[in-house]
Amino acid sequence: MDNGNGVGSNKVKNGKKGKLDSSLESKERMVSKKVTFLGDRMDNENARKKAKKSEVDSSFGGKEQMVSENGVDGKRFKRPKKGKLDSPVVVLRIGLEICSKLGDVMGAIGIFDLAKKEGITLGQYHYAVILYLCSSAAVGVVQPAKSGRSGTNLDEKSRLFEEHSGELDRVSQTLDDVIQLINDHENSKGRTRIEVGDNVKEYALKRGFEIYEEMVSDDVPMNEAILTSLARMAMSRNDGDMAFDMVKKMKDLGINPRLRSYGPALSVFCNNGNLDKAFEVEEHMLSHGVYPEEPELELLLRVSIEASRSDKVYYLLHKLRTGVRKVLPSTADVIEKWFNSKTASRVGKRKWDQQLINKAVENGGGGWHGQGWLGSGKWNVKRSFVGKDGLCKCCGEKLVTIDLDPVETERFAESVAKIAKQRDRNSNFEKFQKWLDYYGPFEAVVDGANVGLFSQRRFKPSKVNTIANGIRQMLPSKKWPLVILHNRRITGDKMDEGLNKTLVEKWKTADALYATPTGSNDDWYWLYAAIKFKCLLVTNDEMRDHLFQLLGNDFFPKWKERHQVSNYF
Repeated sequence: MDNGNGVGSNKVKNGKKGKLDSSLESKERMVSKKVTFLGDRMDNENARKKAKKSEVDSSFGGKEQMVSENGVDGKRFKRPKKGKLDSPVVVLRIGLEICSKLGDVMGAIGIFDLAKKEGITLGQYHYAVILYLCSSAAVGVVQPAKSGRSGTNLDEKSRLFEEHSGELDRVSQTLDDVIQLINDHENSKGRTRIEVGDNVKEYALKRGFEIYEEMVSDDVPMNEAILTSLARMAMSRNDGDMAFDMVKKMKDLGINPRLRSYGPALSVFCNNGNLDKAFEVEEHMLSHGVYPEEPELELLLRVSIEASRSDKVYYLLHKLRTGVRKVLPSTADVIEKWFNSKTASRVGKRKWDQQLINKAVENGGGGWHGQGWLGSGKWNVKRSFVGKDGLCKCCGEKLVTIDLDPVETERFAESVAKIAKQRDRNSNFEKFQKWLDYYGPFEAVVDGANVGLFSQRRFKPSKVNTIANGIRQMLPSKKWPLVILHNRRITGDKMDEGLNKTLVEKWKTADALYATPTGSNDDWYWLYAAIKFKCLLVTNDEMRDHLFQLLGNDFFPKWKERHQVSNYF
């Protein structure tokens, strides 16, 4: 797309319906071969009260679990040994965990009602699971918890809500019902998603707010997951202000909001065409260090186009340019809608300083100027493909390579060095930095171990030499690239052999070999060197393990795309 301005393209098994006996001790008996209660029988009232208090304290006085996007955040509840349950409190807790795994909102509500009926105190974990399920059902789709194992072997139960949508009273009435639930689903695998009908949505929403009020009256502390669930329930009522208030409340409670926390409010405001409120949410996000991703940017872009706000559209297109490497089809449709609109054909400066534009393009790294819409008239919008050679199949023009932001690159190098120093010993990495300052710069860096071991078991220096020499011939200076190897790769009997020894000595003579010391991870060394010198990195390492995940998903993927060279020699 171009007009000359440079901006382009549960079911809960019903079980027994009878009432509980007047005391819980009559229920503490063997109910199946799998499930028994531990401890004494609590023969008198004082013993019962004392034991119950102990159970409550031990279950809720220590570590409180949090609920994540789909269930449990932090440490997952550790179930007792197979076949044994400690107390009614634990029975309810395990029952809730299973409801979370199955996406059983009706079972969770039933457990809440049973707990209130029996006077069992519920903690933050219980409320978090119940409210998560209520908020999911209120939206219309229940996503079972990640704490459960995903699978599709519960297809016969996926029709739960449809089959029993008119039987909202079919919930756990007794502890026996909950125990039966545990036994039935002890080894079940969770489903991926469950769609619910309107009557269940309304019931879950109504009960969700009632349960929240009970939580407030019980002085149970809030967490991010609970407030996010409330925001989602507010979204189901089309109440964007309440959803946004839940996020604002997090700040008052000293809780850091997450991206998911803002979704409900943003969705309501955007879907209602309230552009000002939508961008107020975005501003709040940015002020708390939370950055919108493609789904949020698409919502904002859609409402901006509907409001004919060309300035907001321009702002968001650049957000997509810098933050999204490949837009989804739905986002592409929204972008196309803008450029086909009458508003898009009318906006734009009719006169501009071409030298200023050229300078802005150069300063920006190529491909964009950031000076606003230029020119006017109808856009010529076509869908096309870009070949491996970078040529557009529609207009024949070659895409411009856009340099990475030098400030971002410097920050990235600093973050890598910081992590490496924290994980290294004896200031080894600092010595490496000084070595680079003295012998650098280099035009390419070779991950010696990866290249020398690729597609084989035994390390071959000759393979490293072939790749390094081939790279050298293509470099402007013809200087040897920097080869980084762990010291164990260049020592030992094998390395004392004729050819191997000769190659290592050749690299050393050319000041092109750095041997990382024992205890150091050579990954940080070759990565840092390539970032520091803004040069090519020769490695087949996809850099996807937990170490590289520390670097985040903002800048690192873009850097890899521009600097990594793979070899299949």
